[in-house]
Amino acid sequence: MVYYAVCCMRGDKMILEEVTSPFLRLGYGVLDAVPGIVAAVLILIVGYLVAYIVSKIVGGVLDRIKFDRWVLHKTNVHKFIGSFKLSSFLELITKWYVFILFLPAAANVINFGALQNFLLDVAKWIPQVIGAVVIGLLGIMAADYVAMKVVATHAKSAALIASVAKILILIFTVIIVLDQIGLKVDIARNSFLIVLAGIMLGLALMFGIGFGFAMKDDAKKWLDKIKKSV
Repeated sequence: MVYYAVCCMRGDKMILEEVTSPFLRLGYGVLDAVPGIVAAVLILIVGYLVAYIVSKIVGGVLDRIKFDRWVLHKTNVHKFIGSFKLSSFLELITKWYVFILFLPAAANVINFGALQNFLLDVAKWIPQVIGAVVIGLLGIMAADYVAMKVVATHAKSAALIASVAKILILIFTVIIVLDQIGLKVDIARNSFLIVLAGIMLGLALMFGIGFGFAMKDDAKKWLDKIKKSV
C-alpha cells in the first residue's frame, strides 16, 4: 500500500510538472524580456524627443524661406491640397522619419522575438511609405507645372496637349508610388510604356504632318527657284 501511494504521488507530481512547465517557461520568458522592453521604451522616448526637435528646426527653416509661398507661386498645387501647408507636411514627415531611425535600435534590445521582428519590419516599411507620399506629391506638382507651362505657350491644341501630358505624368507617378510601397506593377509599367510610345508616335506624326502642310507653299517656292537656277 505504501509503495502504491508513493507511485501515485510521483505520478501526480509528474502530471503537475507537465501541466505547469509551459506556464513557467512563459513566465520566465516574460521576465527575461522586461529589461529589454524597458530599455526599448526609453530608446523610443529619446528618439521621439530628438525627432520632435529636428522637425521643429526643419519647420522653422521652411517658414523662414517662405517655402509655402514659393510653391504656390510656382505651381497650382493648392488646387489639390487646399489650405494645407506643405511645410507642415514636410515637418511631420521629418519627425516620423527620424523617429523610425530609432526603431531598429529599440528592437535589438528586446529579447522577445516576435515583437523584435515586427519592429524591424515596421522600420523597413514605413520609410517606403513616406517616400511614396513624397513622390506622389512631387508627381502632382510636376504634372500641374508641366500642364501650366504648355498652356502658357498658347500654341494650337495646347490645352489638349497639356491635359494629355498631365494625365501621363500622374499615371507614371501612381506606378512609381505603388512600386515604392512594394506592390508588383511590372505589367502596369510595361503597358504604360507601350501606351506612351504610341502617344509619342502619334504626336510626332501629327506635328510632322502639320509642319509639312504649313511648309507646303514655301517648299514649292524653293523647288521653283531650284528649277529656274538649273
